[in-house]
Amino acid sequence: MSTDDVAVGAVVRYPRTGTTGKVVRVEEIDGWKYAELDSTGLYYRVDELISADKTAGSVEREERSLEEYLKEHKELQEQLEEVWEKGTDQSCEGGG
Repeated sequence: MSTDDVAVGAVVRYPRTGTTGKVVRVEEIDGWKYAELDSTGLYYRVDELISADKTAGSVEREERSLEEYLKEHKELQEQLEEVWEKGTDQSCEGGG
């Protein structure tokens, strides 16, 4: 990405880690331009950032009530306990 393309408010992505965020500040440090992202509060070299679309990677979430969430959590906990009881002899042998 060209250093001229990065401006405060631009949505960018750092491809090495997949970090995406909005540019909140652009500064020059030791001859390099850096952009601070709102998502991490960290600075990234502008020449290593790529443009990101706000809608790309967005995930729609289904709304659910607290009761539904707690019921699902309880069911998962029961399944884990069952797997633990049946799947191990609980002997804690570490070997070595």
